[in-house]
Amino acid sequence: MMTRFLLAFLAAAAMAAAPTPTAIKADQALTMTCLQAWVASGKQYPQMIAVVTTLAKVSLVNRGLTLPNTREVGSDAGKGIAEDCKADPDALLFAVVDKQVRRVGVPAKTQ
Repeated sequence: MMTRFLLAFLAAAAMAAAPTPTAIKADQALTMTCLQAWVASGKQYPQMIAVVTTLAKVSLVNRGLTLPNTREVGSDAGKGIAEDCKADPDALLFAVVDKQVRRVGVPAKTQ
């Protein structure tokens, strides 16, 4: 019983002591490859998703597009980004994100 407690305590202490990745800004992410962004995000999905989301917003604005607000579209785009990055980790992440945004995006409504 004491061993489990000690292991749990040590694991929690190690996680608390581990450096947390800082937020990656859009201008930094624009020049990163898929692999570089993954490493810079601390190899953690929530941080990587934040980077991808930031880049997707840049692409949407630049292209005058919007994403349909459905789980399926987000999942589809996410799978496409993951597959493209897996196929070519040295690809610019923004190019991969932009490709998927163009694929699933729809023209934004004009005011």
